[in-house]
Amino acid sequence: MNVMTQHQSVSTVLASRAMLVSLSISQWSGHRLDRKVTDEVNQQHNAAADAGRYNKHLLPKAALAGIVSVVSETKAGFYGRTLPWMDSGARIMAAHAYLPHMAWIRKQSSKFDKAVDTFIGAYPGYVRDAQARLNGMFKPEDYPDADVLRGRFAMQVKVLPVPTSDDFRVDMSEAQAAIIRKEIEQQVTDATTSAVRDIYDRVAEVTGRMVERLNAYRPAVKEGDRAEGVFRDSLVGNIRDLIDVLPGLNITGDPQLAAMVEKLRPLAEHDAHVLRDNPRIRRDVAAEAQAILDSIGGFLA
Repeated sequence: MNVMTQHQSVSTVLASRAMLVSLSISQWSGHRLDRKVTDEVNQQHNAAADAGRYNKHLLPKAALAGIVSVVSETKAGFYGRTLPWMDSGARIMAAHAYLPHMAWIRKQSSKFDKAVDTFIGAYPGYVRDAQARLNGMFKPEDYPDADVLRGRFAMQVKVLPVPTSDDFRVDMSEAQAAIIRKEIEQQVTDATTSAVRDIYDRVAEVTGRMVERLNAYRPAVKEGDRAEGVFRDSLVGNIRDLIDVLPGLNITGDPQLAAMVEKLRPLAEHDAHVLRDNPRIRRDVAAEAQAILDSIGGFLA
């Protein structure tokens, strides 16, 4: 911790800088175990009753594709904007990033609701089509009413404070309480170290990838030739994404992490097509990325 007085615990300082957040998304899978078909298949192959299970796809994959896409995008974005925290399922983020984070969540929730509403509107048609699609395996009871089904889709974010040893006030001897407070402090310290390590791992991943891809790239020399080691626009896009979220990940207020944003900016200055077309810029950016990667080696040990 960087700002910490003699009387402040690690957990108390962290609690003033960060918060715990958890994302919960529920959705209907569109799958259903068919016990009758399962028994038939196992018997047909003279297999044990528990040798396999036959799960029906009640609807075509495309029916839920819009919802699945939003859920995948939301989970990836949530994990990108937060850091791991212990093993409770909650994640941690800097308190100052809460408002923009929740604005992003509201946007994702709106997209989720829109995708669900579109699906629910088309649901009766999917059920009608399923009678022909599944033929003898179709069972009306596998399909909930649309109103019931709508309630199976939900997206929620919960926010909790970071636990501190000062909050521990169980009625026990002071000696026992002191031991537990010390354990809490150690747990918070270990979790904080792990969370910060995750940031440096992300920096190492995107810069290491940039060094590798830029140095491996060989443009086509003459007409008809093919370039070697072609890299995608996401090579730069991933750097830009990290620059955007890194301030919200700096849960300890570490000046070195704050400075990392500025160190990364030169890597995102040029679009990928510029890096492909200009060998001088490509070499310079690869060197900048290598310098960053070298500078964080101590944090990755």
